[in-house]
Amino acid sequence: MDKELLDIVSNVVWRFHVYEQYGKKPEKAIKALSKRATGYTNDFYKETFDLNLRLLVETINAVSDAPKKPKLNQVYSQYSDVDIGYVLKRLHKIFPNQTDKFITSHLSMSIYWFYLR
Repeated sequence: MDKELLDIVSNVVWRFHVYEQYGKKPEKAIKALSKRATGYTNDFYKETFDLNLRLLVETINAVSDAPKKPKLNQVYSQYSDVDIGYVLKRLHKIFPNQTDKFITSHLSMSIYWFYLR
C-alpha cells in the first residue's frame, strides 16, 4: 500500500473509530474511502478498511497495556514514557506479514490521544 493510500485509509478509520463519524456505520466510512481514493474494487476498500480498523484498535490496546516509564520528577506525561518496543513487538505478532510503515501508521496519534491527553 503506498503512503498516500495508507494516509487516506488511516484518516477515514480514525474518524470512524475515534471521532465516531459516518454514523458509526462501516458502509458509510467505506464509501467515503472510495471517494477519497478512487480506482479500487469494493472488496479492496472493505478489506483495507477492516484491516486498518483492526490495526487501530490493536494499537490503542497495545499503547494502553504498554509499560510506562516516566522519569523521576517528571511533571507531565511524555511520548517517550510509552515502551514503544513492547507496542511494536505486540503489533508485529498480530500482523506478522505487514510492513513497519503499516504497523506504525496509528502509533503516534494513539499515544497522543490515549496516553498524553
